[in-house]
Amino acid sequence: MPIPSDTGSSAERPLAGVRVLAIENFVAGPFASMWLADAGAEVVKIERRDGGDFSRALTPTRTDDEGRDRSLAFLRTNRNKKSVTLDLKHAEGKRVFKELAAQADVLIENLRPGVMDELGLGWPVLSALNPRLVYVAISGFGHDDILPSPYTQRPAFDIVGQAMSGLMHRAEREHDRPVYLGFSLADIEAGILGAYGAMLALFQRHVTGKGKMVDISLYDACVALNEVSVAMYSATRKPAKPGVHPVTAPFGTYRASDGDIVIAVVGEPTWERFCIALGRRDLLEDERFKDGISRRRNIEALDANIAPWLSARTREEAVDALTAVGVPASLVNTEADLFDCPHVAARNMILTLNDPAWGPVQVAGNPVKLSGVPEAATGLPPTLGEHTDDVLRQWLGTSDERIAALRGSRVI
Repeated sequence: MPIPSDTGSSAERPLAGVRVLAIENFVAGPFASMWLADAGAEVVKIERRDGGDFSRALTPTRTDDEGRDRSLAFLRTNRNKKSVTLDLKHAEGKRVFKELAAQADVLIENLRPGVMDELGLGWPVLSALNPRLVYVAISGFGHDDILPSPYTQRPAFDIVGQAMSGLMHRAEREHDRPVYLGFSLADIEAGILGAYGAMLALFQRHVTGKGKMVDISLYDACVALNEVSVAMYSATRKPAKPGVHPVTAPFGTYRASDGDIVIAVVGEPTWERFCIALGRRDLLEDERFKDGISRRRNIEALDANIAPWLSARTREEAVDALTAVGVPASLVNTEADLFDCPHVAARNMILTLNDPAWGPVQVAGNPVKLSGVPEAATGLPPTLGEHTDDVLRQWLGTSDERIAALRGSRVI
């Protein structure tokens, strides 16, 4: 669903005037910087001269009129940014980068821990150069600068965070093997936390005048998401059954006459309303169902009482009856359903990017809504190196002669 472009001035956006350098690939870092860009920050993406962000080459791709491959993966995570190509292994490239870092408010990187230090561009160097810099590092297991991990140097993609945190044991059915959750949960959560950490550090800088290093781990992000299982195992020393809520019922997917819905009963007031909706006040007197733990323990008997009511109703009828009395319930949507959902349209949660190769492509919108702040523009992701000259001129006052020399030396 297309939305109007941002009609307000950039000064109306909360991060207007904030400069962000992003050295990023794939998902976690790009999501963090994209949300800052949506909020009005000027995000300059520093990319390799040869290929740029690795996600530019991820399939599926389509070729534009100029023969450039444009990846759908890159479209998802890089709107409203600028691209500068820079060889960080070249001495002059390092010099230019340091000059840019001296002008930046925030740096976001999701390279392997130690790579920036090996380049001579890590937190100790850049913070000495620019004491106000907020340095956000996103990695699989964190950096040794703050809290060292024995796994720091292990490679990690999203699925590793999901697996090690126990989340992959939560979704499967009992006796099935653990399953990947099917989307980049660890990466996206790490990106959210990276943006959140940047905001915390910027707020503290307003008080102290000094920046901070923000250290985000995919593994840590997923452990935080699995908090209910951590608490329950600590209290009971028993693993929660997979695919179900550990402390309440009915809570999960249920079958109506024409398809699936979800029902979420948490707490006894909601249970009472649920029984009223079913016309089964007698269930309130059944000792097997006296509280959430009891209902979970006797789930088969509980489901046997719910099934006849559901089988006599369509999905819409069941959801309407439950929500009318205050029981959380909904349809189980497919991806296609999102494009027809009135909530998604009203909340601008699907944006349209008019890409020169893909044409109109819909991507997920920004879920953070602020009063008095217009929706973010749906600017296309930058082509590789598209803004190199402009950024060098505007941030550093670089002359045309020096830009030509840098290009001639293959630094940019």
